[in-house]
Amino acid sequence: MQTLETHAIQTESKTHMPSLYLQQHKAFIRWVDIGDTGPVVIWLPGIGFPALQNFIGIVTDLVFPTARSILIDPLGAGRSDPVRGLSIIEHADAVVEVLEHLGCSDCTVVGYSMGGAIAAEVTVRRPDLVGHLILAEGNLLTGGGPGTRFMAEVSASDFRDTRLPEMLKGLLEGALKEDSVDDFILASWARIDPEAFYDMARALVALRPELEADVLGLELPRDYIFGANNLENPEERASKNLPDPARLRAAGVRVHEHKGVGHELMLADPKGFAALIAPLITS
Repeated sequence: MQTLETHAIQTESKTHMPSLYLQQHKAFIRWVDIGDTGPVVIWLPGIGFPALQNFIGIVTDLVFPTARSILIDPLGAGRSDPVRGLSIIEHADAVVEVLEHLGCSDCTVVGYSMGGAIAAEVTVRRPDLVGHLILAEGNLLTGGGPGTRFMAEVSASDFRDTRLPEMLKGLLEGALKEDSVDDFILASWARIDPEAFYDMARALVALRPELEADVLGLELPRDYIFGANNLENPEERASKNLPDPARLRAAGVRVHEHKGVGHELMLADPKGFAALIAPLITS
C-alpha cells in the first residue's frame, strides 16, 4: 500500500496525454500515463468513455498499489480520434500498437465492459504482451447486450438523429436528479462522434463467436469481476450478455463479486472497486 506522499508523487507524474498516429486509420490514439514504478497496468474503458475519467477513482485510491497505469482511450472515445467501421479486433490491434510503441510487455490488462472485449482480443492475439487479464463485466459473447443491441438495431442516421438524442435526454434527466452514473455517461456520450459511437455498438454485437472459448483457453492468470446485483438478479439488464460464472471457474478464471452494484461497477462505487481489484494487481 502506498503512503500519501508517494501516492501524490505517483499521481502527479506523467499526467500529460501522449499520442500515437496510426497510419492505417489516419488517426491519433491517445492515453494517459500515470506513475513510474511497479507493475504496468493497462486500463481500457467502457463504450464511449474516456479512460481517465472511467478509472481515475481507482488508480488514485490510497489502497491501490504503486503501479504504472496507462489509461488508453480507444479510437472514437475520449480524446482519441473517431474512426468509422472498426471491429473489436481492429480496436485491439490499435491498443497493441500503443503497447509496442511504449515497449510494454507482461502487462496487467484491465478491461471494463467494451474495454473487456478489447482487452480479451489483445490478450488472445498477443499473449506475449500480457501477463494477467482482468475483465470487469467484459463482453465475451457475440450478439451484444441489451444496451448495445438497442443502439445497433437502427440505421446510423436514425441513431444519430433520433436514438442518441433520446438516450442523452434520459441521461440528462438522471443527472438533474444527481445520479452520478447518469451524469458521467452523459458527459462522455454527449461529446462523442455519433457515427463512431454507433459503430462501436455494432462491433460489440458482432464479437467473434470464438472469443469466449479463446479466453477460457488461455494459460495466463485471468480474473473476472461481476457486479453482484447481476448475479443475484438474472433479470438485470446487463446480465443477459455476461459469461457463465461456473464456466469461467471451470476454465481456471478467478471470479469475484463487487457487492452492491450491477454493470456500473466502479462508476457507482470506485472505492469498493479499488479495494476489490487492488490485491489482484499484485497477485
